[in-house]
Amino acid sequence: MQKITTAAQMRNMDRIAMHGVYAMAPVVLMENAGHAVAERAGAWLDGWDGKDVVLFCGKGNNGGDGFVIARHILAAGARVYVYVLGKEEDYSDEARQHLHTLQQLADEETCLLLSAPQSDADWQLLQKRLLASSVVIDAMLGTGFHGSLRQPLASIVAEVNAAAAAGAVTVIAVDMPTGVNSDTGAVSNGDDDEDGPLFADMTVTFGALKRGLVLYPGRACAGHVEVDPIGMPGPLLMQLEENPAYLLQESDIAEIVVPRSPDSHKGTHGTIAIVTGSSQMAGAALMAAHGAVRSGAGKVFLRVPGATAPYCIGVQPEIMVRGVGTGDHFTAADADEIIAESKNWSVLAMGPGLGRDAETKEFLLKVLAAVTCPVVLDADALNLLAGEKALIASRGSRIIMTPHLAEFSRISGLSMAEIKADPIAAARQFASEWKVNLVLKGAPTLIVSAKTGNVYVNSTGNAGMACGGMGDVLTGMIAAMIAHQGMSDLCSAACAGVYLHGAAGDACRKDHGPYGFTPMETADVLPQVLASLEEDLALPILQQPLIGGK
Repeated sequence: MQKITTAAQMRNMDRIAMHGVYAMAPVVLMENAGHAVAERAGAWLDGWDGKDVVLFCGKGNNGGDGFVIARHILAAGARVYVYVLGKEEDYSDEARQHLHTLQQLADEETCLLLSAPQSDADWQLLQKRLLASSVVIDAMLGTGFHGSLRQPLASIVAEVNAAAAAGAVTVIAVDMPTGVNSDTGAVSNGDDDEDGPLFADMTVTFGALKRGLVLYPGRACAGHVEVDPIGMPGPLLMQLEENPAYLLQESDIAEIVVPRSPDSHKGTHGTIAIVTGSSQMAGAALMAAHGAVRSGAGKVFLRVPGATAPYCIGVQPEIMVRGVGTGDHFTAADADEIIAESKNWSVLAMGPGLGRDAETKEFLLKVLAAVTCPVVLDADALNLLAGEKALIASRGSRIIMTPHLAEFSRISGLSMAEIKADPIAAARQFASEWKVNLVLKGAPTLIVSAKTGNVYVNSTGNAGMACGGMGDVLTGMIAAMIAHQGMSDLCSAACAGVYLHGAAGDACRKDHGPYGFTPMETADVLPQVLASLEEDLALPILQQPLIGGK
């Protein structure tokens, strides 16, 4: 799995690398960073020879990286127009060294050094250069941005975006696209249309992945992302950070969703109970149960209100349906039957289509206070539990809550704006206070461990999954993963369910198109996704899973 860092964490790594025990010369790290961009972008662009390249070099170390890039791509056959956006005295010592070298190479034919545009004539010339060039390299700000872009950067970014939209240039960002907050993914959004962020086709980032490259809207600005270690000492790259976050990868999921033992049986793979639904929302209950079936659950029981059962019985023979009580929604009087039966269940999932009646809340609270098996809570169950922090926290280590952003806002008391300003921090704080494993559904989905506080960012899924019922299927999938043979803990199960759900959506996008596929179709492709996961696992993993920890 890939560590995802904040700007402060990356600065600390740089400080230790340069001024701590490793004593790496800053000029060497800058050289490595510039060479990494030239090499990786060159491979992606099929070489630099014969290309006209415009570089924008800000006054910080990101600009110093740009000077190194210019030198390397010059040697590879490019012609470079380098806009030096700071005064020479403003640059660090190492950046000035690289600028001095570049100044000796400036021959006015293959290498031109230019100042920031000021007059109308300067801007018109910049527009012409952009339209006549092949590549733009953004080395203006890197990880140092927050708020809104100032001039002249705002206008430069607008001109680059316009040239890219016209199909004239490919845009490469150095470490971070200009105008994207590296910690939160927030982007420049001032009062003018020209205050927006730069949209890169490729971003080469250094040392470790930055949070702003995986969180929207910054993720949409980054394009294809490659991480280069730039020679940073291995122990620094692998060290545990405070408040850690990680990007989930297929290899992580292959570690925890292990192949079944050949002598296993249905009892080995869990008894999953889906206790949910109402007369108005029987489909949600059925989709949750179907998600569990397609995820490999040994047995799936669906318990719905008595009046709802006729709509569910026989729809899918693999699902064992029974009505509870006689009404069209659950009441406290139905709780004892569920509590008694729960002694035989591996997992209980509640919420999809449950309804929000006051009587249903009494039922839900009574069941949660008594059952001892792991519980997955989604949808209406979450809405009913707003304000019930004490009850949930006392049982949180065996609970997974799966809200989308609006549900999370209601239950946490945070506004949507507050959540979006720093979703990782908001999710971690909630999981800590409520003492639960949290799945905050969105783009991307975040998973937080109740045990460690670690945050895991999902890397699968697509916009075609934005339709009613997808979350219901996910609820059943996570419930089934909890009971998967060899699953180590609830957070691991949540990570597996979320990743595989997104991967199934990606498979549907490939087969059906960008949208229009259904939640049931997404569930139906899960066996193929699981088969692919097993095929890619060349050797058994002989170590503890990375997600759950100890």
